[in-house]
Amino acid sequence: MKITEQHLFKSKYTPKTGRLLIAEPFLNEVYFQRAVILLIHHDQNESMGLVLNHPSETLINEALEDCDFALRIYHGGPVDAQRLFYIHQFENIKDAKKITPNLYFGGDWDELMHALQHQKHPEKMVRFFSGYSGWGAEQLKDEMSEHAWICVSQFDDTQILQLPSDHLWQKCLLQQGPTLAPFALFPLNVNDN
Repeated sequence: MKITEQHLFKSKYTPKTGRLLIAEPFLNEVYFQRAVILLIHHDQNESMGLVLNHPSETLINEALEDCDFALRIYHGGPVDAQRLFYIHQFENIKDAKKITPNLYFGGDWDELMHALQHQKHPEKMVRFFSGYSGWGAEQLKDEMSEHAWICVSQFDDTQILQLPSDHLWQKCLLQQGPTLAPFALFPLNVNDN
């Protein structure tokens, strides 16, 4: 039996809030090239996610006067790029939405800043994003049928903010088993191989 690209990159899982989307290795789109996206919201009408591994050059304390933390802002996606979003591991932040057992989205800003002040390594507890990735009804389903995304069900949500972002895509793809593992080692430009 001949193995096709469609067969290789077909997801075993369907999108759901709290799951990861891994960009297929040859996706050549500026916002999503080798992206790992955490789905913050998914239902039949729309999906919202944040790109976990595309850091910007801007630090949060450069963008906001009321923040003392020199933490990197990530490009969450092309939608609403002037807005700030954040995920964190603090379960007691008022109005935060639980995404996975250990990851939360948004919540009260002052409480978040207070919680971060008591952390030795705040960068391991929170990630800030400008913009988000969004899909309308059926759009994500269509992109998955075209094998642009590999949906991942199982991942260590206690470690996702601690892994170096420049190796996150590769690490997630390696965890998908021996069929996809070789693609994790491909250079960004296959002509460089």
